[in-house]
Amino acid sequence: MQIIKEKLDIDETLNKRINNLLKFLNIKSKLINGNIINISKTNLAYIEPHKLIINEITYLFFNNCENVYINTLEQSISLNELERHIKANKIN
Repeated sequence: MQIIKEKLDIDETLNKRINNLLKFLNIKSKLINGNIINISKTNLAYIEPHKLIINEITYLFFNNCENVYINTLEQSISLNELERHIKANKIN
C-alpha cells in the first residue's frame, strides 16, 4: 500500500480574501496549502484542508466552501465571521 500526496492549490478568490483580511488586521501569517492524499490501488482519497495558524489557533479552509473550521472539523464559522473571530482571539 502506497500513500500518494499531491499538493492542492488554493482557490485564487479564497487566497485574496484571506490575504486582504490579514493585511487589514495587520497580522503576518502564512497560509499552508492542503493536499490530496490518495491510497494506491484503492478508491480512497482524502482532501487535507488549507491551514492558517494564528496565535496557536488553526483555521482550516477548503476550496469552494464558505465555512472555516477552527482547529478541527467539528467547529465551524462562516468565512464572513473570520475577521471577528481573529479579533476576539488576538493576543496583544
